[in-house]
Amino acid sequence: MFKAILTTVFFLFLTCSFAFSQNTDAYTLLKAAHFYDSDKNAFLENQEVLIKDNRVVKVGVGLTVPPNTAILDFGNATITPGLIDAHSHILLEQQTDEPLAVDAMMLSSESRVLRAAKFARSYLDAGFTTIRDLGNSGQYLDREVQIAIENGYITGPRMLVSGPIIGSMDGQIDGIPLADFDRVSRQEYSMVSGVEEARKAVREHIARGVDVIKILAIGSRLVLSLDEMKAIVETAHSERIPVTAHCDRDWAAQNAIEAGVDGIEHAYGFKQPTLEKMVEKGIYVVPTYGSTETVRKFYETQNLPYTEEGLENNVAGWKKWIGELKSAGVIIVAGSDAYGDLKMARGDYAKQTIWGYADAGLSPEDVLQTATVNAATALGMKDRIGVIKENSFADLVVFEGNMKADFKKSIYEVKMVMKNGVVEWSK
Repeated sequence: MFKAILTTVFFLFLTCSFAFSQNTDAYTLLKAAHFYDSDKNAFLENQEVLIKDNRVVKVGVGLTVPPNTAILDFGNATITPGLIDAHSHILLEQQTDEPLAVDAMMLSSESRVLRAAKFARSYLDAGFTTIRDLGNSGQYLDREVQIAIENGYITGPRMLVSGPIIGSMDGQIDGIPLADFDRVSRQEYSMVSGVEEARKAVREHIARGVDVIKILAIGSRLVLSLDEMKAIVETAHSERIPVTAHCDRDWAAQNAIEAGVDGIEHAYGFKQPTLEKMVEKGIYVVPTYGSTETVRKFYETQNLPYTEEGLENNVAGWKKWIGELKSAGVIIVAGSDAYGDLKMARGDYAKQTIWGYADAGLSPEDVLQTATVNAATALGMKDRIGVIKENSFADLVVFEGNMKADFKKSIYEVKMVMKNGVVEWSK
C-alpha cells in the first residue's frame, strides 16, 4: 500500500513537472517610434516586435499580445536587427608602431583568449550580436572563444570562425628575424604548397569545427596558385563550407574569382571589369575601410600632427571605392578588420567602418543593409539573423533617436542590446 502511494505521488510529481516545463512561454513586446526593416531596406514608423523565448513571433502595428507579456516601450528610438561585423580579429591587437607578428610572439595563447573575452563583450555592448572572426588567432583559439560564448562561460556576440588562414609559404608576417619567421608563421597560419596540402588543410579546418575557410589570395609576396585555390574551394564546398579570400589588390583577385570563392575581403581599388565579374558570379565584397575618425585616432595615438584636410585626403580612396562598389551593384558586406590599438573600445572601433560607409555617401538604409541582411547572407544565416521578422532569432538593437535623420549620432547611442531573446545590455 505504502509503495503504491509513493508510486502515485511520484507519478503526480512527474506530471506536474512536465506541465510546468510546458508552461514556460515568455513573451516580450518591443515598441519604438522608428524601425529599420532590412528586407525592405526601409525605415518604418511605430512598429512593434513580439518575441517568444529566442524567436521573433510577429512584427507590426497594434499587435495583440498574450497575457503577462513584458512590454518595453523605447519611445523616440530606433529598433534595428543586431549588427554584424563580418571581418573581425578578436584574438589580435597590434600596436600602431609594431609589426603584425609581435602580438603573437609576445602573448601566450591563454592571454590572447582572456583579452578576446574583453573584446567580445565590447562588441556586444556596441550592438554587434554576430561577428565573423577571420584568423590571426593562433591555432584555433577563435574556436575556443566561440565555444566559451556558446557555453555561457563568457559573454559575447554569436561567433562564426575561420581557424588559421590558409595561404602560401610566406603567410602575412614580416618585420621579424628570419630565424623566427617559420615558427611564428606556422603558429598563426596554415601554409600549404601544392594541391594535396591545400585539400588536407581544408579538411583539418572542417574537422576542427570552422564555419568558413579564409585564404590568402596573396600573402606578403607569394600567391596561392589557381589549382591550389580551386582545390580549396572544391573541398570546402563539398562540405557546404564557404570560402572567402583576403585580397587587397585587383590583379591578385583574378585567380580567386576564377576559383569560385564566395567573397573577397578588403578590395582596395578594384577595376570595373573585376567588379563586373564579381557581380556576375554573385561574389560579395567586405570593404574593410575606416573613417576620418579612425585615421584621426591613429595620428593621435602616434602623437603625430594632422590637419582636417590631411584626414580627408587619407580617406578619399575609401570613399571613391565604396561609390564604385555601389554603382557596380556588388553585394557590400560590413567588416571592420579592427585590430589596431586605437585607444577605443573594440566594438566602437568596429563601428567606424559603417560610419565610414555613411561618410562615403551611402544612405542610412544602405549602410545598415551592409551590416544586417547582406552580412547574414554572406555568413550563410539568411532569414535567421540580420532581420527582424517571424521566426528569426531575436537579435535586436535599440538606438537612441531617429537613426534615419541622424545616423552618425544615433549609431553610437545604444539603449538596449538583445541577443537570442536575452537582454544583454541596457541603458
